[in-house]
Amino acid sequence: MNEENKKVDVTEENEKNYIGKAKGIYAAIQEHLTPEYRKQYKVRKFFSCLLLFLVINSILPVTSVNGFISMNSVVPLIWTIIAWLFWHYSFWSYQGGIIDKFSRNIIYFGSIWSLIWKIFVQNIVILIWIAFIAPFSGIKTWRKAVKNNKTLFVDNDQDDPWK
Repeated sequence: MNEENKKVDVTEENEKNYIGKAKGIYAAIQEHLTPEYRKQYKVRKFFSCLLLFLVINSILPVTSVNGFISMNSVVPLIWTIIAWLFWHYSFWSYQGGIIDKFSRNIIYFGSIWSLIWKIFVQNIVILIWIAFIAPFSGIKTWRKAVKNNKTLFVDNDQDDPWK
């Protein structure tokens, strides 16, 4: 009986240790973002990761279980969680890049509704792209920030309405 209590205590300590490590990693990820930058773009981040989950979940082949939440959605869920954690870093590295400059300099032709539609679809595709590459680009940018001990921020010369 005493040995069983020791095993239960060791198991509970290991669980607390894993939770503590996860909290420490999350705090380290958030440490290299300014508080203003962390609270900006929350709506974009939410819709970007939600659309990413839906796109990846619809692309992966469906097995015999046709539920929305099944074993097939484990990979998209893990990918989306990692994208959620590193989205700000990915967005920071995206700004000013080749795709950003190209998408800002596109000349649109057509009626007003087709122009609005093209711009809307372009922004949705860009948000999905940022979330999709976040596990790669975001982690790379985070590691550079940690290596150089830099805090990332966006200097857009606008007043922050959330202050």
